Amino acid sequence: MIGGVAPRALTERERAVLDALLTVDFEGVEELRRQAAEARVVGECGCGCPSIDFQDGTGMNVRVNASVRGAYDELFLYSFGDDRLGGIEWAGVDEKPAEFPPPELLEISVASRPCAP
Repeated sequence: MIGGVAPRALTERERAVLDALLTVDFEGVEELRRQAAEARVVGECGCGCPSIDFQDGTGMNVRVNASVRGAYDELFLYSFGDDRLGGIEWAGVDEKPAEFPPPELLEISVASRPCAP
């Protein structure tokens, strides 16, 4: 789904959304927060949506869900296993946005149980 790109820094919006998604507490969040401080984008979705990868891996676990107020769009933060920050995935039914929505529009919650999407 996501193609590799030359590693790059997160945009201002990507950084703000990542930080917002990591404000909730769950087992292992401290390690993911530590990794987030140095995260770089290594993959972007080829469909034009704002989904990004921080590293390649298998065993994707959804850790945090976020719905977007006033839209049918959602985001989720995933890890590989429990301790490797994976990326942020956008999902929605409306037009694909060029970037993630502002963090203040997100209703963030811990995934009920980590699972593969």
